[in-house]
Amino acid sequence: MATTYGIFYNGQAGNGQAATVAHQTAQALSNHGIESQLLTTPGIPRAIALIKQTLPQLSALIVIGGDGTLNVAMTALIQAEAHIRIGVIPMGTVNNFATRYQLPTDPQAAIELICTQPATQAVGMLVCNQRRAVVSSLTFGNLADISNEVRQSEKQRFGKLSYLYRAIRHIGHNKSLPIRYQFKHEGNHTLKTWFCLITTTKSVGGHVYSASAPGKMHISLLNNIGWRQVIPYFWFALTGNLQNSKAITQLTATSARITSATGQAVTTRIDGDPAVKLPIELTYLTDRFELIVPAVIE
Repeated sequence: MATTYGIFYNGQAGNGQAATVAHQTAQALSNHGIESQLLTTPGIPRAIALIKQTLPQLSALIVIGGDGTLNVAMTALIQAEAHIRIGVIPMGTVNNFATRYQLPTDPQAAIELICTQPATQAVGMLVCNQRRAVVSSLTFGNLADISNEVRQSEKQRFGKLSYLYRAIRHIGHNKSLPIRYQFKHEGNHTLKTWFCLITTTKSVGGHVYSASAPGKMHISLLNNIGWRQVIPYFWFALTGNLQNSKAITQLTATSARITSATGQAVTTRIDGDPAVKLPIELTYLTDRFELIVPAVIE
């Protein structure tokens, strides 16, 4: 039986170049004796359904795009309860997952890596409400996701000052909300939350948010934003560093239930895109996927 790889891509990723890279990947795989099937369709629900339908025929799934495209693919695998080898060709505006695992950002280098497969690594995944993958981050609160809010052109032109500009615009907007965080082993906490950042690793987009805690999600809370919190808030905006401040609460957990203590509607963002409203249940699944990597990453 021939080995077949699925190649899932977002036609808009990489300024529309993802389709070209998908065909180049198919040709490269063919040169290595591997058959392939191109997978693309408009709309997230249809894309998830297409991947789930095709999975039984595949030995591996190659994803071309950024964290948003990866989210669609990983969500399909979560819903199908499938365990399959994953390869990534980063072509999105936000490529936090690829950065975390030191994957090549040049498409040709990424294709070569997938074809030669020098190593694989088991990687964990955060799951929301048992059906939605969280590839990089889940956020809620008044700040939204500052890393994803800043346009790529702004990052290239102004660097970290672009984060500060966006942060200043949020000062004085809205108040903290009491949010209830329920943990299986660590008890329950109701905390004032102005902004919550939940990550699958200790860093996002090169910003180190907390100390390493393998096998757990990282929860960082900016409790309030008043004049006394302006300095640590600006420090966060410039450096991404949420540590060493009384205005910050940091937690790690393998699972959590998060609800609005007042019942006020609170919308989350998953990997930069608007997602479900609270309440949510989060579970970190250790060693959920086998990822093709250049070498074993710690």
